[in-house]
Amino acid sequence: MILTVTPNPCVDKTVYIDRLTPGTFHRSTRTSCVPGGKGNNVARAAKALGAASKALVIVGGHSGRHVVDMITNDDGVPCAPCWVASPTRTITTVLEEAEHRQTAFFEPGSRVTEAEYASLLAIYAEAVQGARIAVFSGTVCDRSIERFYREAIPMAQAAGALTILDSHGREFALGLEATPYMVKPNVAEAEELVGFCLDTEAARWRAIDSFHDRGVTLVALSLGKDGLLVSRGDEQYRVAPPKIREVNPVGSGDALVGGFAVGLERGMSLVDTACLGCACGAANAMTWDIGHFSMDEVREIERAVQVRPAPRPTG
Repeated sequence: MILTVTPNPCVDKTVYIDRLTPGTFHRSTRTSCVPGGKGNNVARAAKALGAASKALVIVGGHSGRHVVDMITNDDGVPCAPCWVASPTRTITTVLEEAEHRQTAFFEPGSRVTEAEYASLLAIYAEAVQGARIAVFSGTVCDRSIERFYREAIPMAQAAGALTILDSHGREFALGLEATPYMVKPNVAEAEELVGFCLDTEAARWRAIDSFHDRGVTLVALSLGKDGLLVSRGDEQYRVAPPKIREVNPVGSGDALVGGFAVGLERGMSLVDTACLGCACGAANAMTWDIGHFSMDEVREIERAVQVRPAPRPTG
């Protein structure tokens, strides 16, 4: 089982209009809604690949109940909710179909009391039992619990799970102190952590080495549409997807993590795991709703993914 941990989920709503004109009224002909948050995206991707997953979320209020309902009933993923008094946020995206331009409005996340945080740790401790992979995704909903990943990752390791951390900012830095098995930063997130510009491939490999120096075994540095750099021990690869018709790149990094989680859970080779993750990211970018792709689509893209050995530059 793959456990996904999403401390800052949302009701992710899209409103479709022809064109946005500020200061006026707009009538939409259709909307769509999914349970948002990076970990929930990972859970959908894993399910699309036929893997068993469970989604742990911090939720509150009517919007929180909506998130749990969508996870369990729409996505068909078992859910382990931690309930708090503060309501779950909604992210509303306005998609101008004439120009395919999106404008997103982010509400603040839920507040979490110390008593609610203690409850979160207890619920998480039970949910992680039996998990082979535990994925920690995104930021936390409340700055007061920035330490969550640092405290949760060792609990997963003690339960026998491989841990994947995909975050940024303070919680990413604190989570790294717990030495997760794998990290998946993009270039901007890695730059923020290592403190230097990653504008060359040599600099990117130097950043990857810095994660290894912190005890991380597997590093996947996402390069967006250009693919990723992957490093584990003496195995280093450049992985590139084929050209695709991009519809919505949002959540493709989460789909990539879902592919890696499934590959690790199934004991696949690093090359096959990286190809699967890359194909999932590309397949996600070809649809609007995050994680709504098929295994057939992934397999077709996977055949065209290019993988080349890439020894890290020295000096």
